[in-house]
Amino acid sequence: MWASVSSLSVWKSFAYRSLPQQPLKLSVHKLDGSCFELFVARTATIAELKEAVEEVFGHISPDDQDREDVTISWCLVWSHFCLCYKGQKLVDDKAYIRLYGIKDEDQLYFVRHLSINDQEDWR
Repeated sequence: MWASVSSLSVWKSFAYRSLPQQPLKLSVHKLDGSCFELFVARTATIAELKEAVEEVFGHISPDDQDREDVTISWCLVWSHFCLCYKGQKLVDDKAYIRLYGIKDEDQLYFVRHLSINDQEDWR
């Protein structure tokens, strides 16, 4: 009898851990003061967070941007700007967002990653 009870508790524990987790809802503030929301997995990396940002912009219609045929060079964007959470620049693409303490309903900000002076020194 004892063996079946312990195996049952192990099964319940396993089943509970395998349930899908709800994604995090995050707000991202742009440099112009506007804001947008996105959803990302709780286990996401910074790279996956950046992909989610790119996807949001891919779904904005030209009417929303007040321009037609707007193409965003994400390599250029990410080389000059980064996301920031509570003063921490999110620049390590392999790091998990949970390591920064990012939680549901948190706010992220676009900030300048490289200043013009840093860029000149880098060349």
